[in-house]
Amino acid sequence: MRSMEYVFSCVVLFALSTLAAAQAGMGSIAGVVSDPSDAVVQGATVTAKNSATGAVRTATSAEGGNYTITSLPPGEYSVTVEKTGFSKLTFDHLTVSTSLVVPLNAQFRIGATTENVNVTVDTVAPIETEDSQVSNLVDSERMKALPLITRNPYELVLLSPGTSSASSSLGGFNVNGARERNNNFLLDGVDNNDTSVPGIPGGALAANPESTEEFRVITNNFNAEYGRDTGAIIDVVTKAGTNQFHGGAYWFGRYDKIGGARDWFNRAADGPRDPYVRNQFGYSIGGPIWKNKTFFFFNQEFQRFPTARTNAAQVPLQAFKDGLFTFNGIDDNGDPISRTIDLRQGSADNQTITANYELFNGSGVTSIPADPTMQKIFSLYPQAAFETGDGFSGVTFFPSSSNQRSYQATGKLDHHFTDSEYLSFRYSYNDLKDPNSGAASALPDNVGAASLKAIATGGVATLTSNLRPSLINNFSFGWNHIFAGFGCDGLNVLDSAFPVDQFGNGTDFATNPFTSVGCGGLLSDGQARKTGTISFGNTLTWVKGAHTLKFGGDFRNVKESGDNNFNSRRQPDTRIGTATGGGFDSAGIGVSDPALNDAIAAYYGFVVSDLQAQFFDKSGVRKGSDNKDFRQREGSVFVQDSWKVRPNITFNFGVRYQFNGVPYEVHNNLSNLLTDPRTFPVVFSTVGPGTGHQLFNDDYSNVEPRIGFSWDPFRDGKTAIRASFGIFHDRIFGNLFGNARGNPPFEQDYSTFVLDTIGNAFDTGGFPLATPDQIPSASVPDGALLAPVIFDTHFRNPVTNSYFFGIQRNLPAGLVLDVSYVGNNSHHVFRVFDANPPDPVRVAALVAFCSDPNNEFGCVPGQVSSLRLYSGADQGILPFNGVAHNAIGRNTFSAALNKSDGNANYNALQTKITKRFTRGFQMQGSYTWAHSIDDANDPIVAGTGQVNFVRDALLPALDRGNSDHDIRHVGVINSVWELPLGAGRTHWNQGVMGRVLEGFEMTGILTMQTGHPFDVIGTRDSQRVGRVSRGDVIGDPFAGGGTFSPGTKVFFSNNRAAFTSPAFDTFPTIGRNFFHGPSFVNLDMSVSKKMKIWEKTSIELRLEAYNLLNHANFNNPGDDPGLVGNQVGSAFFGQILSQLGRPDGTTGARQLQMAAKFVF
Repeated sequence: MRSMEYVFSCVVLFALSTLAAAQAGMGSIAGVVSDPSDAVVQGATVTAKNSATGAVRTATSAEGGNYTITSLPPGEYSVTVEKTGFSKLTFDHLTVSTSLVVPLNAQFRIGATTENVNVTVDTVAPIETEDSQVSNLVDSERMKALPLITRNPYELVLLSPGTSSASSSLGGFNVNGARERNNNFLLDGVDNNDTSVPGIPGGALAANPESTEEFRVITNNFNAEYGRDTGAIIDVVTKAGTNQFHGGAYWFGRYDKIGGARDWFNRAADGPRDPYVRNQFGYSIGGPIWKNKTFFFFNQEFQRFPTARTNAAQVPLQAFKDGLFTFNGIDDNGDPISRTIDLRQGSADNQTITANYELFNGSGVTSIPADPTMQKIFSLYPQAAFETGDGFSGVTFFPSSSNQRSYQATGKLDHHFTDSEYLSFRYSYNDLKDPNSGAASALPDNVGAASLKAIATGGVATLTSNLRPSLINNFSFGWNHIFAGFGCDGLNVLDSAFPVDQFGNGTDFATNPFTSVGCGGLLSDGQARKTGTISFGNTLTWVKGAHTLKFGGDFRNVKESGDNNFNSRRQPDTRIGTATGGGFDSAGIGVSDPALNDAIAAYYGFVVSDLQAQFFDKSGVRKGSDNKDFRQREGSVFVQDSWKVRPNITFNFGVRYQFNGVPYEVHNNLSNLLTDPRTFPVVFSTVGPGTGHQLFNDDYSNVEPRIGFSWDPFRDGKTAIRASFGIFHDRIFGNLFGNARGNPPFEQDYSTFVLDTIGNAFDTGGFPLATPDQIPSASVPDGALLAPVIFDTHFRNPVTNSYFFGIQRNLPAGLVLDVSYVGNNSHHVFRVFDANPPDPVRVAALVAFCSDPNNEFGCVPGQVSSLRLYSGADQGILPFNGVAHNAIGRNTFSAALNKSDGNANYNALQTKITKRFTRGFQMQGSYTWAHSIDDANDPIVAGTGQVNFVRDALLPALDRGNSDHDIRHVGVINSVWELPLGAGRTHWNQGVMGRVLEGFEMTGILTMQTGHPFDVIGTRDSQRVGRVSRGDVIGDPFAGGGTFSPGTKVFFSNNRAAFTSPAFDTFPTIGRNFFHGPSFVNLDMSVSKKMKIWEKTSIELRLEAYNLLNHANFNNPGDDPGLVGNQVGSAFFGQILSQLGRPDGTTGARQLQMAAKFVF
């Protein structure tokens, strides 16, 4: 492996020194020079001068009259075209944007060379006659003018057709059916991606509108110079200095008490509205150090953001905590039941429950008390806002507070050695701290809150060299580095119950069905990671006649180190109803309801199992964390040609080869199961340099051809018919393979079946039990209860075949219409399986055993489902082994087998209409009608309410259905309107009134889209595959519509009787993501006034309204953690208990933001 990567690296570096990587961040001008008779003109001199810096570039028209000026920094240019015998042509105020070829045809007039003819650039239609990419530009003016609630310019990605906001916790966006992880963020032409956790919008380094010149979103069939991912290319360009000093200072403020509306679930009766305070302020300055030679730009921004939002939690009712309540539910015969239950010590129910628990340990105890520790835990729960109807649980809403403080700095330095040699350097720094990131605490007082500390730095150096007018070289070196540390709040409350171990790890409590109290196994005692990428790239552009050729490549060295520490805190588990699959009356009260059985066990503190992870290095020494140090080496080479076949036809074609090295751990502290996981004992193999094994095999098949054309059928530059096809590959991200760090022998999890109360009521030896000393071993015997992360040795990079056909047309009144069909077909998509699913033969044998009414265990066929399939003699649940070997699969976890055999497809009609800025008005509207289908969710972070695993590992095709991001209709309109009032305008343009009314501007973004899909799941494992099956529909689910009651309940369906769980040994009648949730409608607007102080100095006052109409947009059923609103039979089924919030964690209700800016 290492030798192959070394050879490849040498080849790439050699190519960089002699040839050329992506020329992102630059633009081009291209066109055809002709005479008055339309004959092409060879030998004309075309000169482009940057209006801001004075930099000059020239080209000469070739035999076919065509010319190309490449590698131009974005900005405004003056272009002149000269040839003896003709009048000189001048095009002023021509805008060049990043990653786009600006078409500029020039037709001479007969006249003296000294005669100058000025051509209005407005007559040049912005039709893409030179390019076959699908893209959308967001320029600086729109970034600064449009309302942005977080002032994150990446929010404006959603202005582009084919984009939609994702439903997962990453908060990113999907583009043309691709997962949110599949987008490639570039900053000034170099890698700006979080390689470990992709999908978070903005990449590694954040930006703000004051530091960003513009960015382009390339959504489909990008040229061969781009690669790495299959989603969008988001190419961001930082602002630069010019020959004029410019800059300013600004402040933006948002406060709940000024114009803020209440969250739907935060009624006046609930007390004060959710508080939030957001202050963002900063300054920027740029200008010349040496006129026409050296320029600088610097921006600093600060954020102070204390806020709170309303969270929901399932809590025990006071009657339950007192030990006397009335249960309402379904009995074992399926009939409604209402039964008073008395849990108090000495009662008949108490003695019955004690006797049932006593069966597990044979201690002879006849009556047990409420557990004192659990009573302390119950005291952390607030009173319920409303009851669920089961008699023992309710839901409470509480404010969760966060206090984010962040800082950004960006500096850029540009130097022109000559007009032919240009050097640019940019450095960025981000710092963020928040004690309760996302205001996502599980309970009041920030219990279970996740603290965050993050620092990101990065920079780029780019050297552009005009070796001669037709030969240009662009070399770039870039790096980024991210530190992210996550902690858990409320530990002082939890760790007072039990002492910490020698590594400082405390105890969490799984108190199902109530919201768990603690950090959770995945957050545990905190995580930390350091990731970074060092990249080199070079592109050589050669204009040869009708061809514009590009040769290039890049190399990326990716590093990731850190620790997850999953399950490092002790986890006593009282979920006996869940552990027995819900088909077992563990309390002996005549009801097999798992939630009730779990609640009763929590009341008594009856611990089923105790879990904790122990970490080791390759020498077998126990460590306090599972720290790992990963590396990946990646590279690519490409060749691309833009061929002007005729003056009105351009072909774009090329090929790219991408190689992504297999990740490895520097110290070989990584393993994988390289044999059949169904063969026992399983033996894991250490993988990495020098071991003779890799995590998976190298993938050498990533060849990516690209071809497309743009045709101007009427030869007037006002129409373009375009089409293209390309193949693209994704990389393997760090979070995916990093979770394999816990494989044997580097992690040994002990799971002790306590079967006693926390207070040791059954006198089995006390709790907590002594932590057993583990001996790390790569060989895992049957019964070891393992949950590893395994990779298929034939793991490959996902591949997408992308294609589109579209028409652009320039219309009257400055309008441009763009209509396209866009399609993607993806294969080898990442998905995760249960590595050791239940064997159908053994399932049938167990069903037959339990069908005998005289069987020795007393089980019935209905109990052969869900987690019971994994429970055997090793767990004391059945008198024989489970239908899946117990070495793999413990409690609610299963071995994760990562494979790349998923499939997806996407088809869409995408339209865009753009009104160029004329007469003070600019508008863009887009509409997308799309359908996205796949057969797998994201293997790490599925859409909210979804699961990561394929439900039936033996029949994965059953998971084919609507994608998590299947948004059928999306419409977005954005506009900027300078009101025609005041001096120099149409109305009231004289005197005092003219001065008062001048400078007003209105902007807005209107978004309308249909809802995200979601699953309806049943209450049992009908297919007997170890996972709860999807539900059945037996009636009209929408009969009677839905109910919307402010502050209480929202039902997506009033006819909940139309849903049921499938019968055993049957398949559900509804597929994956069958239903779609509530639609989304939002209007953001702003009003601003610019007041001129001096000629080039002004003050701007702004008022922005977000969700101006205060339209309530709701999450899907099941999006509220732990409340299973999408599960048939749940007390919360069909309920929506949260309003869709803003990206910064604040309420989705109306908010107002004020701002003031000083600009010079």
